[in-house]
Amino acid sequence: MVAALTRIFGVHNLALAEDVVQDAFCRALEVWRIRGVPENPSAWLMATAKNGALDVLRRERTARSFAPELGRFLQSEWTLAPVVEELFAADAIKDDLLRMMFSCCHPRLSEPAQVSLVLHILCGFSVDEIASAFVTTHAATEKRLTRAKKVLAGSNRLFDIAAPADFSARLPAVHRALYLLFNEGYHGASPETAVRVELCREAMRLSALLLEHPLSGTPVTYALAALMCLGASRLPARVDATGNLTSLLDQDRSKWDQQLVVEGLRFLELSATGSKLSEYPSKPRSRRSTRAPFVRRTRTGKPSCHCTTR
Repeated sequence: MVAALTRIFGVHNLALAEDVVQDAFCRALEVWRIRGVPENPSAWLMATAKNGALDVLRRERTARSFAPELGRFLQSEWTLAPVVEELFAADAIKDDLLRMMFSCCHPRLSEPAQVSLVLHILCGFSVDEIASAFVTTHAATEKRLTRAKKVLAGSNRLFDIAAPADFSARLPAVHRALYLLFNEGYHGASPETAVRVELCREAMRLSALLLEHPLSGTPVTYALAALMCLGASRLPARVDATGNLTSLLDQDRSKWDQQLVVEGLRFLELSATGSKLSEYPSKPRSRRSTRAPFVRRTRTGKPSCHCTTR
């Protein structure tokens, strides 16, 4: 929702996009309490955000400058609603998520700031959740996000996912952000839970978007996706009944997600199609480990991985 609205309002109005999303959730709390939760809550929220965007554009289009490339469409009532409707279509939202992902990985931002923006803007995590992930304070995280958003707003436009040169330059940072996001879920620093499955799922969801784009569907992206699938396949057996981590040797392998195992091995094969070695280990790094095995290709071109599934 934030990604779609930022595409309409412009990255310099990121705070406005977040406000409209917040209003949509507040509206849901009011309406759902009376009418009950709808059959498709996500669609309801998306429609509410879309209507909120139209209200803002009609109310403030003379006082604000919105996305420069959409300006002429947003000034006319005849084109306003169709353009907003088009930008909330499923395919358009996927593109907007990619734009936001690459925009968050701005080269002027540090790695923690990039990942914090991905968590906050794309995954909807609160300041406290991000602070917990980075083992830092609420105030420090809030300052980091504020500074990062100023850098983002200063770029005037969202990242152009059709620009090959800039795309390749930012792709490693996007990989790194998603890897760290997944790793935090797999080896969660949260004092309340050893594993945060929702972080792993968000990383996998965003990685799937990368695989769909022709410029980011590279062997390295496939290696990263293989790591996530093979790691996530063990999540059902990774924690015991008391919430403590279970070692690989003691895990009940019948609980492993076989579909993710198959998908991970397929991605691992696809990662061997290029000439570049992946920097991503075959399993998420432990906080106590300084080294981890890497996804490599053998002399025959086949991928070699220590993440066994026997």
